[in-house]
Amino acid sequence: MFQFGNYPYLVYVVSVSAVVLGLFAFYIAWKRRAIEIMSRGIARKYLIRGSGKIAIVKQVLIILAIILFALAVLRPQWGELAREVNNEGSDVLIALDVSPSMLAQDVKPSRLQRSKDAIRLIVESLRGDRVGLILFSGDAFLQCPLTNDYGAFMMFLDAASPDSINLKGTDIGMALKQAYRVFQKKRLTSRLLVLITDGEDHEGAAEEAAKLFRDMDVSIYTVGIGGTGGEVIPTQGNDSSPDSYYRDDRGRLVKTKKDVSFLKRIAGATRGAYIDISDSFSGLKFINEIVGDQRCNKYGSRIIKEPREQYQVFVFILLLLISFELMLPERRR
Repeated sequence: MFQFGNYPYLVYVVSVSAVVLGLFAFYIAWKRRAIEIMSRGIARKYLIRGSGKIAIVKQVLIILAIILFALAVLRPQWGELAREVNNEGSDVLIALDVSPSMLAQDVKPSRLQRSKDAIRLIVESLRGDRVGLILFSGDAFLQCPLTNDYGAFMMFLDAASPDSINLKGTDIGMALKQAYRVFQKKRLTSRLLVLITDGEDHEGAAEEAAKLFRDMDVSIYTVGIGGTGGEVIPTQGNDSSPDSYYRDDRGRLVKTKKDVSFLKRIAGATRGAYIDISDSFSGLKFINEIVGDQRCNKYGSRIIKEPREQYQVFVFILLLLISFELMLPERRR
């Protein structure tokens, strides 16, 4: 199968090559026009001391050289190359729900604060593995890219709050799509996604997005938090007055509850598992064990097949053309 290793840059390489070819064509046309103007009334042999045929050959060689250079830059690939490579450990991506419902206090001190404590326990168990953080509410974004700098990660975690995202609501599907984009970069790592939320989803696209991870062989471990009886949602302040709770358009108190069945479906779709941290953090040991098992294979190896680089062929032909062009005599002896 033929392909270009630098295919994402195809437009730029073709554009630059086209500009260079255009400038060279303009130079050739200008040169011929200049010779025609200067040769009026003068024999061309006194103006052009070289061979016209050789000049045309040199011009063709230069054009071919420009095209071959562009092809070499694009890194043509065909065939397969098998090689043994070492694994690189685990990538743990954590998606944290920061929607207003996570301020509910059916779990003390709040769902959000307890979720942060759970994340700290997960990170403290890591040994050289990379960890990243996605925040989501009505939208989602990568708060902390995958990194081994746990101190920096904790700083990003401490700053997480409902104010981190302007668009309110809960769109778990958006969080999963953001995580999918992070995991799309091919690395020789064991990868898993930890989704911490109360399970309320206002958009309904999460289960469809979870299928992307099954095809990528990435498991989603859903971590549920909150009660199932319904809890009012306090605003950011600590005031306990009636006006300090979220209300709907009719003035009724908005209540939130954990959706366990939904979170179990998300985890089951990707061969993951559901864990509840509302009462204790004991379930987190399961995630730590999964990461630990993956870490045991950190120094193992595997055989992978990669496209074979063939740009050397074009570089070799390019050097031959340039050498031949330089050796062609420009003038008659």
